[in-house]
Amino acid sequence: MLERLWKRILWRSPYSFWDLPAFLLWLCSFVYRLLFNIHRMMASQPERVSVPVLSVGNITVGGTGKTPLVSFIARDLLAAGVRVGIVSSGYGRTGEGSFVEPGYKVETMDVAVTGDEIMLLARLLSDAVFSIDRTKLDAARRLADSGAVDMIIVDDGFQHIGLARDIDLVAYDAGIRKCHLKAFPYGLLREPKSALSRADVIIITRAKFAFDINAIKRDLRQLAPNADLYHAGFVCENLVSVEQTRPVKYLEDKSVFLFAGVGNFRSLRRQVSALSGDLDGALELSDHQVYDNVTLAKIRQMAEDHDSDVIVTTFKDWVKLGDFDFGREIYYLDLAVDLDPGEEKLATYVRQTLQLGGQEEVRG
Repeated sequence: MLERLWKRILWRSPYSFWDLPAFLLWLCSFVYRLLFNIHRMMASQPERVSVPVLSVGNITVGGTGKTPLVSFIARDLLAAGVRVGIVSSGYGRTGEGSFVEPGYKVETMDVAVTGDEIMLLARLLSDAVFSIDRTKLDAARRLADSGAVDMIIVDDGFQHIGLARDIDLVAYDAGIRKCHLKAFPYGLLREPKSALSRADVIIITRAKFAFDINAIKRDLRQLAPNADLYHAGFVCENLVSVEQTRPVKYLEDKSVFLFAGVGNFRSLRRQVSALSGDLDGALELSDHQVYDNVTLAKIRQMAEDHDSDVIVTTFKDWVKLGDFDFGREIYYLDLAVDLDPGEEKLATYVRQTLQLGGQEEVRG
């Protein structure tokens, strides 16, 4: 409810009734900036653990494509024989406990314990080792000390102060309007854009939704002159269900009902609309939505009311649906990362910077 209200204020029209609550958000953003700066000034020197660390993060709230990038980098390293560890606070989970488990064990756990994004990554990366703790530094210490990994990827680690990183990779959403690049909660920025000067790699996501991609690139070059710049597209190659996998062209002559609880629902809706014959309904839910029987029944009823042929959602939402019967076909979008200037260039940079080779080379 609060998230929906916040988004309504954020996407308000100029000179509307919503300008008054927007002013309150501006006051809150002033406090947020003050507390954030105090926290940074009082922080101690970042601690380095015994294995190399790469962070995948962003400077805005909401979805920027971090999770597909974590999966892409981890899969490349695992394929090269590198033992990969993944650190996360498990945002959105109900429990506060800590654990260190391989992906194939994490995917058997309750999603309320792991959080949706970790469950998603565990299903994609069954051979990676996951360390989940409310404090990322403690999670990284525990994972490094276990001796089970050769390197660590920190999910959403750019604002984390306590843990030293060897590479800071930042996903930058080009689809965000300039008027929304203000401090949270008045805008979407977690910290000022000048913080990008800390980044080693910046991956521009959703470039096709940018108003002026060349202006964005010039801006990023000034803010982070030493960072490598990439473009990333998230291409939907397949639709996946429990029973089968279909090519996305299956949607071309279908009416579709879309639902999801993601940080950037607008871009997801545009993407599905372009793929489908008729997007006849879309339900935006809260990021990290908890799916109870009431919510699931509501989705089924809305799809029936629209007489939709197919229901579509994201993998992050799919892992929380259980075996609920929606009364029609339901698929999640299988997304792949398409990098420019190329996946191999980034993969080589990561392996060389972190001094990672195959398993035999790492272990000597």
